[in-house]
Amino acid sequence: LSHHSPEGAAATRDKLRLRSALARAEVPQPAFAPLSDDPHEVAAALGYPLVIKPRTGTASQGVLRVDSEDQLEEVTARVRTIADRMGESGPLLAERYVEGPEVALEGLVIAGRLRTLAVFDKPDTSPGPTFEETLLVTPSQLSPETLTELERVVTAAVGTLGMSHGPVHAEAKIDSEGRVQILEVAARSIGGLCGRSLRFGLMGASLEELILEAALGGVSPATRQPRPSGVLMLPVPARGVLTGVDGIDDVEEMPGVTEVEITIPAGAAVEPLPDGDRYLGFIFATGSTPHEVAETLRAARGRLRVRID
Repeated sequence: LSHHSPEGAAATRDKLRLRSALARAEVPQPAFAPLSDDPHEVAAALGYPLVIKPRTGTASQGVLRVDSEDQLEEVTARVRTIADRMGESGPLLAERYVEGPEVALEGLVIAGRLRTLAVFDKPDTSPGPTFEETLLVTPSQLSPETLTELERVVTAAVGTLGMSHGPVHAEAKIDSEGRVQILEVAARSIGGLCGRSLRFGLMGASLEELILEAALGGVSPATRQPRPSGVLMLPVPARGVLTGVDGIDDVEEMPGVTEVEITIPAGAAVEPLPDGDRYLGFIFATGSTPHEVAETLRAARGRLRVRID
């Protein structure tokens, strides 16, 4: 099977290693530094607000924003505790927080060339202190010029990392000056069940089918079906034991909603971010415009009642 280089894939699994590789190639990204024994020195060099995070992990686990010096030691200690629980050693990562809209790019690299499959807007991205994922809607409403620049920057990152053949999930912010800043590049498809929001070609192929076809030698992935679509990731609202989720039948009957999937069973222990690493589930929708999809998903979330003991 065709695949990314092991070195390229491994580089995406350590955020400090990823940042260092992108910096050497001058790929635009937030200013960063490993958090040394004196976090105040690092923070002074980077400037506030900052984001402190473990170097591994997914789903924004352990990722926290710091707005001032008097918060720094408390937040650093909390992230360190989470990182230790994840089995991580070595320094944490500090990054300068970037204001601006956030997007996610789903792509396939085939024989060294990036094919963009979809770009998701993330209109309800949290400004912190935690960064749970919520709403993703495609197609993106960014300008054609910004989308072209996004693809250029992700292409540069992929080439730098040696990701030559396989799926790519990239996240970026558009800063106050309109520049694309890479937040993440991963040698995988989009997380959780979010790929279900995408269908390709006349037969409605899934994202996973395209990835498998590329691994087997396919060279021309199908294009995304044009109807706007989206997914809402349901964050865990409180710590405790999940006893149930009410309102699912009501949400499934809403115009535009295509599926509701609760992925944590009743009776399971749950914990919100930044300590937890799971979402309650996913709601999927389509519509005539991206705005309509976003409004449908927001309304659907409001009809669910999560019961946690």
